[in-house]
Amino acid sequence: MPLLQDVLGLYDATHAGEAALYRSWLAVALADANEPEQAAEEARRVIDTSGDLSSERTAERARTVLHRLKEYEDVPEARDVLADYGHLLLT
Repeated sequence: MPLLQDVLGLYDATHAGEAALYRSWLAVALADANEPEQAAEEARRVIDTSGDLSSERTAERARTVLHRLKEYEDVPEARDVLADYGHLLLT
């Protein structure tokens, strides 16, 4: 995960879509590592930085991250992200 975090530090606002994709992989890796609070934080960043999710690839990755967070619905941070963005799972 440190490698992904280092890479994300190289992206500025002009590469928001690419950063969102990397953040989505980081969010899943954090969920897999049983770090749901951090995964939820990255999930929120994925969705917030990708704007209107007009890229199908970014939208699919956002849904993947949200699906992964469903396992942690009992964790407040994950529950909050799912409450805010769970509607994206329906699209």
